[in-house]
Amino acid sequence: MNLRSARATGLALLAAVLVSPVTVAQEPATLQQKLAAAQQAAAKNQQALRAYTWISTTQLSVNGDVKNTKVESCRYGSDGSLQKTEVTATPPPDQKPGLRGMIQAKKIGEMEDQLEAAAALVKGYVPPDPNLMQAVIGNGKASVAQQGTGSVALTFPSYRQAGDALTLTFNTTVQTMSAMSVATWLNEPSTVVTLNVQMDFLSDASYPRVVTMLIPSSQIQVQITNSNYQKVMQ
Repeated sequence: MNLRSARATGLALLAAVLVSPVTVAQEPATLQQKLAAAQQAAAKNQQALRAYTWISTTQLSVNGDVKNTKVESCRYGSDGSLQKTEVTATPPPDQKPGLRGMIQAKKIGEMEDQLEAAAALVKGYVPPDPNLMQAVIGNGKASVAQQGTGSVALTFPSYRQAGDALTLTFNTTVQTMSAMSVATWLNEPSTVVTLNVQMDFLSDASYPRVVTMLIPSSQIQVQITNSNYQKVMQ
Protein backbone atom coordinates (compact mmCIF):
# COMPACT_ATOMS: atom_id res chain seq x y z
CA MET A 1 0.00 0.00 0.00
CA ASN A 2 1.52 3.39 -1.01
CA LEU A 3 1.36 6.59 1.03
CA ARG A 4 -1.55 8.02 -0.92
CA SER A 5 -3.73 4.94 -0.37
CA ALA A 6 -2.68 4.79 3.28
CA ARG A 7 -3.81 8.33 3.80
CA ALA A 8 -7.11 7.61 2.08
CA THR A 9 -7.68 4.64 4.38
CA GLY A 10 -6.54 6.10 7.66
CA LEU A 11 -8.01 9.54 7.16
CA ALA A 12 -11.33 8.61 5.63
CA LEU A 13 -12.48 9.09 9.20
CA LEU A 14 -12.77 12.74 8.21
CA ALA A 15 -13.35 12.49 4.48
CA ALA A 16 -16.41 10.32 5.00
CA VAL A 17 -18.18 12.90 7.15
CA LEU A 18 -17.16 16.12 5.42
CA VAL A 19 -20.13 18.08 4.07
CA SER A 20 -20.77 21.71 3.13
CA PRO A 21 -19.93 24.24 5.89
CA VAL A 22 -23.33 24.20 7.55
CA THR A 23 -24.73 22.33 10.55
CA VAL A 24 -24.19 18.71 9.61
CA ALA A 25 -27.36 17.29 11.16
CA GLN A 26 -29.47 18.56 8.24
CA GLU A 27 -29.16 15.28 6.31
CA PRO A 28 -29.21 12.56 9.00
CA ALA A 29 -29.77 9.57 6.72
CA THR A 30 -26.86 10.46 4.43
CA LEU A 31 -24.66 11.31 7.37
CA GLN A 32 -25.35 7.97 9.02
CA GLN A 33 -24.13 6.21 5.88
CA LYS A 34 -21.01 8.37 5.74
CA LEU A 35 -20.33 7.84 9.42
CA ALA A 36 -20.58 4.08 8.99
CA ALA A 37 -17.91 4.33 6.30
CA ALA A 38 -15.81 6.49 8.63
CA GLN A 39 -16.08 3.92 11.42
CA GLN A 40 -14.83 1.21 9.07
CA ALA A 41 -11.91 3.39 8.00
CA ALA A 42 -11.00 4.13 11.63
CA ALA A 43 -11.09 0.44 12.45
CA LYS A 44 -8.78 -0.34 9.51
CA ASN A 45 -6.33 2.32 10.65
CA GLN A 46 -6.27 0.96 14.19
CA GLN A 47 -5.80 -2.56 12.85
CA ALA A 48 -2.81 -1.38 10.80
CA LEU A 49 -1.24 0.24 13.88
CA ARG A 50 -1.37 -3.10 15.72
CA ALA A 51 1.43 -4.29 13.46
CA TYR A 52 3.82 -1.71 14.94
CA THR A 53 5.90 -1.06 18.01
CA TRP A 54 6.93 2.50 18.82
CA ILE A 55 8.50 4.73 21.45
CA SER A 56 6.37 7.18 23.44
CA THR A 57 8.11 9.96 25.37
CA THR A 58 5.99 11.82 27.95
CA GLN A 59 7.39 15.03 29.42
CA LEU A 60 5.80 17.09 32.20
CA SER A 61 6.80 20.75 32.59
CA VAL A 62 5.76 23.38 35.12
CA ASN A 63 6.32 27.04 34.21
CA GLY A 64 8.54 25.84 31.36
CA ASP A 65 10.78 23.79 33.66
CA VAL A 66 10.88 20.05 32.86
CA LYS A 67 10.00 18.12 36.01
CA ASN A 68 9.42 14.57 34.82
CA THR A 69 10.20 12.53 31.70
CA LYS A 70 9.07 8.99 30.96
CA VAL A 71 10.02 6.90 27.93
CA GLU A 72 7.92 3.83 27.12
CA SER A 73 7.95 1.13 24.47
CA CYS A 74 4.41 0.67 23.11
CA ARG A 75 2.56 -1.96 21.14
CA TYR A 76 -0.93 -3.44 20.91
CA GLY A 77 -1.62 -6.81 22.49
CA SER A 78 -3.47 -9.65 20.80
CA ASP A 79 -6.68 -8.44 22.48
CA GLY A 80 -6.27 -4.95 21.01
CA SER A 81 -5.27 -3.29 24.28
CA LEU A 82 -2.37 -0.84 24.31
CA GLN A 83 0.63 -2.22 26.20
CA LYS A 84 3.42 -0.01 27.52
CA THR A 85 6.79 -1.00 28.96
CA GLU A 86 8.78 1.69 30.72
CA VAL A 87 12.22 2.18 29.21
CA THR A 88 13.49 5.14 31.22
CA ALA A 89 12.08 7.67 33.66
CA THR A 90 13.37 10.71 35.51
CA PRO A 91 14.97 9.38 38.70
CA PRO A 92 13.60 10.90 41.90
CA PRO A 93 15.86 13.48 43.56
CA ASP A 94 17.72 12.56 46.72
CA GLN A 95 15.35 12.55 49.68
CA LYS A 96 15.69 15.66 51.82
CA PRO A 97 15.48 15.24 55.58
CA GLY A 98 12.59 16.25 57.83
CA LEU A 99 9.72 18.48 56.74
CA ARG A 100 11.44 19.43 53.50
CA GLY A 101 11.66 15.76 52.59
CA MET A 102 7.94 15.28 53.26
CA ILE A 103 7.07 18.27 51.07
CA GLN A 104 9.38 16.97 48.35
CA ALA A 105 7.78 13.50 48.43
CA LYS A 106 4.32 15.06 48.23
CA LYS A 107 5.28 17.10 45.16
CA ILE A 108 6.76 14.05 43.45
CA GLY A 109 3.56 12.11 44.13
CA GLU A 110 1.47 14.95 42.77
CA MET A 111 3.51 15.07 39.54
CA GLU A 112 3.08 11.32 39.06
CA ASP A 113 -0.66 11.71 39.57
CA GLN A 114 -0.71 14.56 37.03
CA LEU A 115 1.09 12.42 34.47
CA GLU A 116 -1.40 9.60 34.94
CA ALA A 117 -4.36 11.99 34.74
CA ALA A 118 -2.91 13.58 31.61
CA ALA A 119 -2.42 10.19 29.93
CA ALA A 120 -6.01 9.20 30.74
CA LEU A 121 -7.34 12.49 29.37
CA VAL A 122 -5.38 12.21 26.14
CA LYS A 123 -6.57 8.62 25.67
CA GLY A 124 -10.17 9.89 25.79
CA TYR A 125 -9.64 12.01 22.67
CA VAL A 126 -6.79 10.45 20.68
CA PRO A 127 -7.66 8.80 18.37
CA PRO A 128 -11.16 10.22 17.76
CA ASP A 129 -14.00 7.81 18.51
CA PRO A 130 -16.46 7.44 15.57
CA ASN A 131 -19.25 6.47 18.02
CA LEU A 132 -18.86 9.74 19.94
CA MET A 133 -18.74 11.63 16.64
CA GLN A 134 -22.01 9.97 15.67
CA ALA A 135 -23.64 11.01 18.94
CA VAL A 136 -22.74 14.67 18.36
CA ILE A 137 -24.00 14.52 14.78
CA GLY A 138 -27.24 12.94 16.01
CA ASN A 139 -27.72 15.86 18.42
CA GLY A 140 -27.37 18.31 15.55
CA LYS A 141 -24.32 20.06 17.05
CA ALA A 142 -21.47 19.05 14.74
CA SER A 143 -20.35 21.57 12.12
CA VAL A 144 -17.84 22.09 9.32
CA ALA A 145 -16.25 25.46 8.53
CA GLN A 146 -13.84 26.58 5.82
CA GLN A 147 -10.36 27.47 7.09
CA GLY A 148 -8.57 29.19 4.27
CA THR A 149 -7.87 27.67 0.88
CA GLY A 150 -8.04 23.88 0.84
CA SER A 151 -8.66 23.41 4.56
CA VAL A 152 -11.74 22.82 6.69
CA ALA A 153 -12.37 22.40 10.41
CA LEU A 154 -14.80 19.73 11.62
CA THR A 155 -15.99 20.53 15.16
CA PHE A 156 -17.77 18.28 17.68
CA PRO A 157 -19.01 20.22 20.74
CA SER A 158 -19.65 18.25 23.97
CA TYR A 159 -17.83 15.34 22.36
CA ARG A 160 -16.84 13.44 25.49
CA GLN A 161 -18.00 15.63 28.36
CA ALA A 162 -20.22 18.69 28.68
CA GLY A 163 -18.52 21.87 27.57
CA ASP A 164 -15.66 20.31 25.64
CA ALA A 165 -15.05 20.48 21.88
CA LEU A 166 -13.06 18.31 19.47
CA THR A 167 -11.88 20.01 16.26
CA LEU A 168 -10.29 18.11 13.37
CA THR A 169 -8.46 20.09 10.68
CA PHE A 170 -8.65 18.48 7.26
CA ASN A 171 -6.60 19.38 4.19
CA THR A 172 -8.96 18.86 1.26
CA THR A 173 -6.21 19.35 -1.33
CA VAL A 174 -4.20 16.28 -0.37
CA GLN A 175 -7.03 14.52 1.52
CA THR A 176 -5.27 14.32 4.88
CA MET A 177 -5.96 15.30 8.48
CA SER A 178 -3.22 17.75 9.37
CA ALA A 179 -4.06 18.36 13.02
CA MET A 180 -6.62 18.04 15.77
CA SER A 181 -7.33 20.15 18.83
CA VAL A 182 -9.44 19.78 21.96
CA ALA A 183 -10.80 22.25 24.47
CA THR A 184 -11.81 20.35 27.60
CA TRP A 185 -11.37 20.26 31.40
CA LEU A 186 -9.82 18.06 34.06
CA ASN A 187 -11.68 17.06 37.27
CA GLU A 188 -13.87 20.18 37.20
CA PRO A 189 -14.97 22.64 34.44
CA SER A 190 -12.95 25.49 35.94
CA THR A 191 -9.70 23.58 35.25
CA VAL A 192 -9.48 24.30 31.55
CA VAL A 193 -7.29 22.00 29.44
CA THR A 194 -6.25 22.30 25.80
CA LEU A 195 -4.93 19.51 23.59
CA ASN A 196 -3.15 19.99 20.27
CA VAL A 197 -2.15 17.06 18.07
CA GLN A 198 0.21 17.03 15.10
CA MET A 199 -0.39 14.09 12.78
CA ASP A 200 2.08 12.11 10.70
CA PHE A 201 1.97 9.08 8.41
CA LEU A 202 3.40 5.60 8.06
CA SER A 203 3.24 3.57 4.87
CA ASP A 204 -0.17 2.15 5.82
CA ALA A 205 -1.54 4.19 8.74
CA SER A 206 -1.70 7.62 10.35
CA TYR A 207 -0.63 8.35 13.92
CA PRO A 208 -0.41 11.26 16.41
CA ARG A 209 3.25 12.36 16.25
CA VAL A 210 3.11 15.05 18.95
CA VAL A 211 0.36 15.57 21.54
CA THR A 212 0.63 18.70 23.68
CA MET A 213 -1.63 19.19 26.70
CA LEU A 214 -1.69 22.52 28.55
CA ILE A 215 -3.38 23.41 31.85
CA PRO A 216 -3.10 27.24 31.88
CA SER A 217 -4.27 27.74 35.47
CA SER A 218 -1.31 25.81 36.86
CA GLN A 219 1.16 26.38 33.98
CA ILE A 220 1.45 22.63 33.52
CA GLN A 221 2.33 21.24 30.10
CA VAL A 222 2.45 17.58 29.14
CA GLN A 223 3.95 16.68 25.77
CA ILE A 224 3.74 13.17 24.33
CA THR A 225 5.97 12.39 21.35
CA ASN A 226 5.47 9.14 19.43
CA SER A 227 8.37 7.99 17.26
CA ASN A 228 10.45 5.11 15.93
CA TYR A 229 7.57 3.07 14.55
CA GLN A 230 8.72 -0.40 13.57
CA LYS A 231 6.86 -3.34 12.11
CA VAL A 232 6.45 -6.17 14.60
CA MET A 233 8.45 -9.25 13.62
CA GLN A 234 6.08 -12.06 12.71
